[in-house]
Amino acid sequence: MARGAGRPGRRHAVGRRAAAAGHGARPDGAARVAHDRRAVARARPARHRAADGCGAAPLRRRGPHRGDRRAAGELCPRLHRSRLLPREGRGALRGAVGRPARPSRPAALGVPRRRRLRLRRRLFGMTEIFSHLVFGVILGLVYGLLALGMVLIYKGTRTLNFAHPYQGLLCAFVAWWLTARASFMPFAANSRPRFAVAAVVALAIVAINGYGIEHDLIRRLRNAPRLVVLVVTIALAQGLLGIVTLVFNRNQQQTGQFRTLPSFIRWHFGIGNLVVTGAHIQILLLVPVLGVALALFFKLTRFGVAVRAAAENADSARLLGISVDRVSSFTWVAGSLLAGLAGLMITVLRGSLDVATLSTGFLVRALAAALIGGLTSLPGAIVGGVAVGISEVMLQWRTNNHPGLPETMLFLVVIAVLVLRPGGLFGKREETEETAAFVPTLRALPARLRDSSVATWVRRVGVWSTVVLAVVVSRLTGPITNYRLTYVLVFAIVGVSLTILMGYTGQISLGHWALVGVGSFTTANLFDKLHVPFLITVVAVVVTGMVVSLVIGIPALRIRGLYLAVVTLGFSYACEFYLFKSRFFGGSTSGVGLRPPKLGPLDLDSTSGRALFLFGLALLLVSLWVAGNLARTRTGRSFFSLRENEKAAATFGVGLTGAKLLSFAVSGGVAALAGVLYALLQHQVSSRNFETPTSLVLVAMVMIGGLGSLKGAVLGAFLVEGVPLLVHLSNGWIVPIGTGILLLVVIVRARGGLAGLVHLIRDYIVVGLAEPAAPAARVSRQ
Repeated sequence: MARGAGRPGRRHAVGRRAAAAGHGARPDGAARVAHDRRAVARARPARHRAADGCGAAPLRRRGPHRGDRRAAGELCPRLHRSRLLPREGRGALRGAVGRPARPSRPAALGVPRRRRLRLRRRLFGMTEIFSHLVFGVILGLVYGLLALGMVLIYKGTRTLNFAHPYQGLLCAFVAWWLTARASFMPFAANSRPRFAVAAVVALAIVAINGYGIEHDLIRRLRNAPRLVVLVVTIALAQGLLGIVTLVFNRNQQQTGQFRTLPSFIRWHFGIGNLVVTGAHIQILLLVPVLGVALALFFKLTRFGVAVRAAAENADSARLLGISVDRVSSFTWVAGSLLAGLAGLMITVLRGSLDVATLSTGFLVRALAAALIGGLTSLPGAIVGGVAVGISEVMLQWRTNNHPGLPETMLFLVVIAVLVLRPGGLFGKREETEETAAFVPTLRALPARLRDSSVATWVRRVGVWSTVVLAVVVSRLTGPITNYRLTYVLVFAIVGVSLTILMGYTGQISLGHWALVGVGSFTTANLFDKLHVPFLITVVAVVVTGMVVSLVIGIPALRIRGLYLAVVTLGFSYACEFYLFKSRFFGGSTSGVGLRPPKLGPLDLDSTSGRALFLFGLALLLVSLWVAGNLARTRTGRSFFSLRENEKAAATFGVGLTGAKLLSFAVSGGVAALAGVLYALLQHQVSSRNFETPTSLVLVAMVMIGGLGSLKGAVLGAFLVEGVPLLVHLSNGWIVPIGTGILLLVVIVRARGGLAGLVHLIRDYIVVGLAEPAAPAARVSRQ
């Protein structure tokens, strides 16, 4: 116990008696008590005495009022120290004549001093940073494992596999079903032995799936452009997503938190505030071992050297007797196994299994890791994955109030790496290929019939009959059908926008749905919040879409092909999680509301939905008119020459920079125009309306319709989006599986798509009407 702690009542009583007696007059008892207290104070060491020889030693105070305290503060009773009684000392009021500073007392046991507090705070901060670094490394190793499989497939077949993370999705769901639901499996449900058996079976299924994809599809498209094979992998991704949704995820009410997988390792330990579980330990043990084993395999084994040789030059490898088919099959099987392992590990690490966790977000992070490390470097994939994991965890820790900032920083880092060092940190820079073969060549009419009156009449009748049919259908149907038809018009306008960019210039874009989101949010903010007139709002939205698309097109001046696809996909992902969730633009998570206006006789907010459908039909006709006239101008011809061969176009004086930027600007403006219609249709737009996978569906849609044809954009929108809505096929697996199958059929069998089929019918009608009497005339001359 500290000194004086046991006599507080006596000390206060002495002070009260002395104050009551008055200055200079004190009873003998009080004087004796005061004398005793001063004697006790003088007996203490000098460091405890005040300036007048009694009480505690002064403590220098910092600041402008050093020790200048009034007597009122000194009258406050303070325990655990001795002091002069009131009205004792050199003056009537202590401190009036240069009184000492605030007295100090020794710290109680167990209470740290300020230095100890600062040290503990620093240690706690360092421990917190260390724990987040460890978690970032662990998460990055999973990303690196997925990127490792992607790099392995790219090295073996020069294919950037967008279906790679969906193999992990399939493996994780199969393992979960076998572990938790299957009744024929040995051992108890959700036990570790049963999970071990389920993991082996799931990995075997994924390996067989990878071999089948390579043998039946990739091998047939070996000589096809890499962008075509990229679109094939997008179709495979859509198909795998639809299969998982159909088989395992049909009950949407069952959330991912009920799907868990156990860890193989039970042991866990703590380092300060960091708790390392079995899921962390197995990742730390397995991923580095796999990386080192693959590196040694490719460096020391004969088959590994053969894989490297086939990756460098397939023709030379064939001359040396290396089976390129075996090499391709091996890389796809090994890459699929790595994707399955990554899917299992991320599920165990996060503690839940959900489609959103293992789909687009997993793909974007794996692509970023592969591009940062280099698409041709296996160690670079691991390093890039660790860098992505650490940056994601640290940004999430430091920016809790800014959702989506890690995704935005990831997008900016990918652009910086591709612009400054296209080969990545450890890879080699590769020359991008031309994009001419990416766009199919549709059959044209013979020259003698192309400008004939019959061909013109057939073309006009086809267009206007379609318009009249749409108007009649909107008059005869109810509001629900009009809503669905307007929804199809939105996708048709976006298809026209993609045709301008991909069909005319050959520049691929996987982020066009984000441009639609920019148009929708700009419409809602200008018209509903700022009360800008609607027609001025439409013009401002188109200009905004052109500017944003130009920003995306600037990296396209140095990035082409596969890399441009990755950049546009990252743009869509950053918009979904940051721009559309921001308070200043997206209205946070609740979104932005909009009430459709009234344009003359058209009430766009009518309950029948007919006026809004007619307005959307007018926007579609305007976009078709702009795109059609653009194709017939000198600018359009420069677009086509850019698509066929950039070097040859530059030789003939075509400005490549201006043509690319103009194509991006026009395409972005048309996409933003579709955003106007979508905002009016939804009445409330939020980030949930503009998810990144929809951009992949758009690419599949224009390919199915016939890339390069405006009528193909409209037909593809009607088939992919309209048919499921109109026949009430609203299940989550219809569109992914349907688009995947149709896209594979179009690429492998019918490159012209639906537009090619329409051209065949048109040719049959035009030839039949224009030359019916030609054989009879030849007979009469004989």
